[in-house]
Amino acid sequence: MIIAKSRTRFLMLILSLILFIVISILTYRHQGFLHTLSQIDHSIARAVVPTWLENIMKPAYIFSHGLLAGLLIFVIAFFLWGFKFKIPATWILLTSLSGWLLINVLSLFFNLEVNGTKIVYPAHTTFFMTLLISYVLLIIIPEIQHNFLQFVCHTLLLLCWIGTFMMTLLAPNSNVASAIAGWFLAIAWLQFSENVYRIYAADLYRRKGFSNSWY
Repeated sequence: MIIAKSRTRFLMLILSLILFIVISILTYRHQGFLHTLSQIDHSIARAVVPTWLENIMKPAYIFSHGLLAGLLIFVIAFFLWGFKFKIPATWILLTSLSGWLLINVLSLFFNLEVNGTKIVYPAHTTFFMTLLISYVLLIIIPEIQHNFLQFVCHTLLLLCWIGTFMMTLLAPNSNVASAIAGWFLAIAWLQFSENVYRIYAADLYRRKGFSNSWY
């Protein structure tokens, strides 16, 4: 099975959920170090980051838009389906769609303003980038035979995540707390979805249309 059995999955789910809840409580009670960092004006952040570095990171910000992130997820799932990874492709689509619904519902409930600016909480950028990177790490990279190519892919994925995180901090509708909250929420959702995959993947394999799929 592509998603291996893990004794730490449930622990990661609980831990990431607790951290998400703690950050949210501290943020809305205007307490803690993250709240202090959140008060920093974006003009100061932009003054610290060089223009050339900001321009390099700008493409990472496309993941704040659900449509563009959804398009990339669809492309990944499409190619996986074509290469007979039908069950993983279905899992990716369902995890992404349900995750999109989850984070949008939470964003409606969390009405946060900092210095008169409405903040998207949790940040969609770190949430969707964490999902995308996890899909690649779980399904695509293990199929690469060469260790060096795997190392290059891991490095590129790490740089993409760092770039997305930094670009989120520079966005006028995000801050440190929302970026970290989006990350923890994505980890929790992935742990839950991976557990669902392990429970139902074998049963789905026996159904018509999925019998020739790797899982």
